Amino acid sequence: MAAFIILLLFCLVSVAGGYALRRVDWQAIERDNERYYTSDGYHVYYDRKILRRLRDKEQETQEPNDEN
Repeated sequence: MAAFIILLLFCLVSVAGGYALRRVDWQAIERDNERYYTSDGYHVYYDRKILRRLRDKEQETQEPNDEN
């Protein structure tokens, strides 16, 4: 009897989870997540060290041009 109740509970959770996943607007989530990525594909939080290094390198290349 306990196995039947556990199986029934698992089925109910699976059905509820499937219903919830179908109702999620995945396109809206993707649009929201796009604002955290640069045009090069870097994540603005997780890749911040890489972005800082690229920004510093870009500023170094622009500095000699500003002095002339």
